[in-house]
Amino acid sequence: MDRRADHAAFLADHPGRARFKDLRRRARRLSETGTVAHACATGGSDLARLVAAFLDLERAGWKGQAGTAMACRPESAALARALFSAVPGPVAVRADALTLDGRPVAVSLALVSDGTATLLKTAYDEDLRGHAPGLLLEAEIVRACHETGFADRLDSATLEGSALEGLYRDRVPVAEIIAVPPGRQVISLERRLRLARFERDARAAAKRALRRR
Repeated sequence: MDRRADHAAFLADHPGRARFKDLRRRARRLSETGTVAHACATGGSDLARLVAAFLDLERAGWKGQAGTAMACRPESAALARALFSAVPGPVAVRADALTLDGRPVAVSLALVSDGTATLLKTAYDEDLRGHAPGLLLEAEIVRACHETGFADRLDSATLEGSALEGLYRDRVPVAEIIAVPPGRQVISLERRLRLARFERDARAAAKRALRRR
């Protein structure tokens, strides 16, 4: 999403107005269960707290059941804490959270560099999936981007078919790169491509099946 002049201009220019109407309805229903707020952190103990909340939320969901949540492996959890920590340099860290009565129910972790915030990881309380807390948080990030100007562009870091398609309307072409070492190949390039497509499709099917559970 390329930032517009303001949030009103973004909404006026967006073709998916029905999506925002649905999100407003879900936000009202969630607010009936408690106080809903948007929080963000870029450093210090607040950032560490939100990174820890992300790890807990992700592990409690379908990724935890599949064993692929970052907190399922000590080295992956350590990577998350190291990657999403504020250190001097050209890349900044940002964590956003949707809270319910002060408790994070969705957390997004992003790296910000050269005007682009790349939203790398998101987790939400799956017991509240009917309220779409993850999407509500994404909508709040879009609003914050326009109101505070923390980035010129938001990159959802997702591919075609993501639930975020109804929110992020801008597109950037991407390509998959398969590196083949020199010399005689045991597996042909064509077969490598087929295996890569099979792996991608199998991963997507597994995610859909786990979410249905």
